[in-house]
Amino acid sequence: MLQTYLVAWDGDDPVGHAHVAWDGTDTGAPEVQDVFVLEERRRTGIATALMAHAERLVATRGHDRISIGHSTANDAAQRLYEGLGYRDAGLPPSRVEGTILIRGRPLEVDDTIVYLVKDLPVDSGPTRSS
Repeated sequence: MLQTYLVAWDGDDPVGHAHVAWDGTDTGAPEVQDVFVLEERRRTGIATALMAHAERLVATRGHDRISIGHSTANDAAQRLYEGLGYRDAGLPPSRVEGTILIRGRPLEVDDTIVYLVKDLPVDSGPTRSS
């Protein structure tokens, strides 16, 4: 799976991250995954900035849609993503059980994920005349 990692910095200190999975996603669109912000830095706009950067990156590569999945138990994430213009992807919730690797470490999960999508303007680059 091809991925691009995004890191939010405060000087020399990383304060948040996310990554974009370009293929193999449940929605068929590039998907933002593992959005994380240090607890003491949450609700300061870092996640919003990471999402905006991911959206620009996806659009500049010619994609007209981006997706994200989040836990049904995470109401704050739901509010954030819907506030940024994401809507239900039309997929049934997906149950995730077992051990996954996240941030390089194994994590036991038993969760239900819902998927959201957002349509993006495609960056067609500079126009050329013939």
